[in-house]
Amino acid sequence: MNSSDYPRVIYVITSMLLCNLAFAGPSAIGIREEKVMGQAEKQGLRLANSVLGNNRERFVNYTTEAGVWRTQSDGTWTSGFVPGMFWYLWALTGESSWRDKAMHWTEGTRSRATATDNDTGFQIYCSFGLGYMFDETLRSDYGAVMRQGAKTLVDERYNATIGCFRSWDQNTSNPTSLPFEVNIDQMMNLELILWAGQNGGPAGYVDYAVSHADKTWEHNVREDGGTYHVVAYNLDGTVDYKRTHQGWTTDSTWSRGQAWAVYGYTMVYRYTGLPRMLERARICYDFFINETLKDDFNYVPYSDFDAPLDSRNPRDTSAAAIVAAAAIELFEITGEKAFLTDAEAIMEHLSSPRYFSIGTNYQSLLLAASEKWGRGEVGAIFADYYFLETLWRWNGLEREPGVVTGSWGGYDMLDWRFVDTGSWMGWLSASADPYVYNYKIEGWMYAYPGTQSVTGGWFYRYNP
Repeated sequence: MNSSDYPRVIYVITSMLLCNLAFAGPSAIGIREEKVMGQAEKQGLRLANSVLGNNRERFVNYTTEAGVWRTQSDGTWTSGFVPGMFWYLWALTGESSWRDKAMHWTEGTRSRATATDNDTGFQIYCSFGLGYMFDETLRSDYGAVMRQGAKTLVDERYNATIGCFRSWDQNTSNPTSLPFEVNIDQMMNLELILWAGQNGGPAGYVDYAVSHADKTWEHNVREDGGTYHVVAYNLDGTVDYKRTHQGWTTDSTWSRGQAWAVYGYTMVYRYTGLPRMLERARICYDFFINETLKDDFNYVPYSDFDAPLDSRNPRDTSAAAIVAAAAIELFEITGEKAFLTDAEAIMEHLSSPRYFSIGTNYQSLLLAASEKWGRGEVGAIFADYYFLETLWRWNGLEREPGVVTGSWGGYDMLDWRFVDTGSWMGWLSASADPYVYNYKIEGWMYAYPGTQSVTGGWFYRYNP
């Protein structure tokens, strides 16, 4: 196939409660949005002014376990997420100061377009790519930078015999050198290649990206839909070995790697319209959700799906945020409400006190991300980035008004779950009555049966 042939294309008590949440009306995301956005802007200003000192050559990757950002040069694989966050804050708020910050730190990543790095896609697309998408006045300049970044990736990393882009530096920019390792993360960097192939770059770039996605499916993805983190190839295209760099063991599934696969195949489908890419996204997605909910109904997975549940296997909010963003896109592609239900459940968990930084000393927006299995819970700039991307995508959905589906304490219940008690207790989730989630106090209450009404009632704070 030639490139011209590609079309452009809550906390809950039981899982049954999630099945009753319809696509309409209010949601936990909307109820918490004002509070979430206030914290996002606060942390964004702290990052720009206090942490980075307005220096466009400084970036961040992870926080310490105490929540303090670790500053990095533009060479860190995460540099593009800093301006990317500011682009999303501009898109979400319309405040020009965020555009100024986004442009300032985007400029700081410009040199990455000619650098030897398998993560050029993250560095350039998440900065220049978002600027290109959100601001038409920047397209001439930013588009040229993106095409240059794609050319660098192709020239220094693509091996036509193997059909893949090589991961990591391995001390060389020669795509015929060994070891030739390909990690699952590399699926994400394909977006820059696909964009360039459809926007003025060589049309063959699309074929390179599709080849990489096909080879990754063949060798990085297991029959059950789980993923190997790293596959090493011989120069004749045969597989040499498989290993993990950030998971527990070679045969275990690192949850963020699985998230990259979900998002990556969804994104490749968006650019190519190839049905097999959508089917792969579904398979990887189902594996992620099933494994995440296997041990409890917490939509934030552990760092490794197969590792023992001990202190070496922390939660990873970054994996959850990546999949939430992909789930909204999968909903838009398929119209299947289950994807939106999962996205909302993930975002309700991420915006809850367990994982959101309000009331803490953390400098990141989200708590409890993971660099890799065996390390502690930290903040991660890409967790914050994909959280804001999910919020932006969610705001772009067309939603119908809430439907009255019952009553609770004299108040209308909307969509089988939400109750607005106004100044009394604010918004509640009452689908598990007599256990009621109060979004004002961010906790569960036990509503003594038969006593709750518009004039009050007996309630107990409940800590499940």
